[in-house]
Amino acid sequence: MKLWDVRTGKCQKTWQGYTNWMWGVALSPDGKRLASGSLDRRVRLWCVETGTCLKTLEGHTSTVQSVDFSPDGRVVASSSGDRTVKLWDANTGNLLRTLTGHEDAIWCVRFSPDGTLVATGSGDQTAKVWSVSTGECLYTFTDHTRPTRTVAFGGNGELLATGSDDMSICLWNLQTGECVRILTGHQDWVGSLATSLQGSILASGSDDTTVRLWNIETGECLHTIPAHHHWVHALTMSHNGEILASGSSDRTIKIWNTSTGDCVHTLTGHNEGVRSISFSADAQILASGSEDETIKLWDVYQGALIKTLRVEPPYAEMNISEIEGLTQAAISTLKANGAIVI
Repeated sequence: MKLWDVRTGKCQKTWQGYTNWMWGVALSPDGKRLASGSLDRRVRLWCVETGTCLKTLEGHTSTVQSVDFSPDGRVVASSSGDRTVKLWDANTGNLLRTLTGHEDAIWCVRFSPDGTLVATGSGDQTAKVWSVSTGECLYTFTDHTRPTRTVAFGGNGELLATGSDDMSICLWNLQTGECVRILTGHQDWVGSLATSLQGSILASGSDDTTVRLWNIETGECLHTIPAHHHWVHALTMSHNGEILASGSSDRTIKIWNTSTGDCVHTLTGHNEGVRSISFSADAQILASGSEDETIKLWDVYQGALIKTLRVEPPYAEMNISEIEGLTQAAISTLKANGAIVI
């Protein structure tokens, strides 16, 4: 909300309402903790069992677009619109390292299966691969002609897949740095990728509303699934590659059998688009983050909601009824930030 001087045309004051889209979620390998990244520029660590926020990690200066746990659960990586990746100690919350080098927002970050590398995709049209131990950028991949939205390691960590707004997927050999294959077929942005632990199957989700399953070794498209009624923003695959989950702007999450391409469950409950999803290591629990400002935990095999996590707005339940001198505009802003009038 803005207050303007009619005579000069200048903005005198701006009040911010409270919005906190959940852009990124990741479950720890042991399934006990959850990392989230959101519009408020913070990374949060949650206890899955109780639903309580354990730590709030501050340092980014723009939206946290993506988060991921290292395979041993000791490090959390976060990427942001501030063009940086931060590596955090998952136990203490201390900042370990900041990776810089991208020239635009970093849309995604993923650990390699052995935890020694992280890969990033950016609005600067590149993907980068970094050493976790030194912070050195080992590769910069430049073949995409539009922003790189998503990355995924495949082939036991020997390949990196990158998906782009140019509607293509590139497969990169991490020994040579060469593009070994380009997968085409999507009719709109490729916004999400996922692989199994062994990395022989690659799933891609697109703004064309479909999910495609690919054989990484041959490049063959195994299934094209008309998955959702709107953009597919998020994918996650079980370690054994048998089930896949997709999240969409149509507010739903779907669970798929990768062998048949059949839908096993449709999970409903979010009131806005689903931006990010993550399986637990045993694929029994799914976490989802949404534009409705919530994180939901689901029982995958029952297709049932377990619990909902929410970050309370800064003035949650604060009674402002007896505060004198507040303008109507200020009252509206405080209420938008969680305050109440009794």
